[in-house]
Amino acid sequence: MARVISVFLPTWPTDRLRRKTGDTALPVEAPLVLVGRDRNRRIITAADSAAQALGLRVGIPVTKAQALVPGLAIEPADPKADAESLERLALWVLQRFSPIVAVDPPDGIVIESTGADHLHGGEAAMLDALIGRLTLSGVAARAAVADTWGAAHALARYRADPVLIGGAGNGEALISPLPLEALRLPDSISAGLRDLGFAAISDLIAQPRAPLTRRFGPELGRRLDQALGAAAEPITPV
Repeated sequence: MARVISVFLPTWPTDRLRRKTGDTALPVEAPLVLVGRDRNRRIITAADSAAQALGLRVGIPVTKAQALVPGLAIEPADPKADAESLERLALWVLQRFSPIVAVDPPDGIVIESTGADHLHGGEAAMLDALIGRLTLSGVAARAAVADTWGAAHALARYRADPVLIGGAGNGEALISPLPLEALRLPDSISAGLRDLGFAAISDLIAQPRAPLTRRFGPELGRRLDQALGAAAEPITPV
């Protein structure tokens, strides 16, 4: 049975910036946000852990953030540099952990670990080594392993603390309690489902597929099938 690791980097843009600036970087306890433009507004596009602890979130206008946190450190967002550095990180993982690794933008990496975990002492040891190396290098990370990319992706973001090993053949039970957003759905589909009273993946599994497909298109069923292993989702390595 295939096994897939999903690595989630919750503060990748700010972690990347701190790593780039090296000795001149802000201390980790100093709140840092990155900003970009949404039409005519300057908004937060990324916030580190310290900023999030103070209530700052992606999408908040910069003026509001500055009012909430006087002296807040603000830097311009650079999505292109984030993406390029994420690919370099995926190559680093490929060289050290598994021959099949891909970026999972904008904040993750996916690893085909089938047959590679025994080279690292098993899945638990492999995850611990991976997360440990990332943490030591200044990159916050969580990771989960499951039978499918979709299930591992969901578990890394909504259950791993900082790692989680999903039992083989147990994907449906593991992801059923998770929120709809764990399925990697567009925001518009998640919002539409919530308007209809759906809240968790389990609500979708129990429903007839045809009415949902007519209303939301094929993407909903595709993502659900990928997470449950009913549809293939090959990993194209870097």
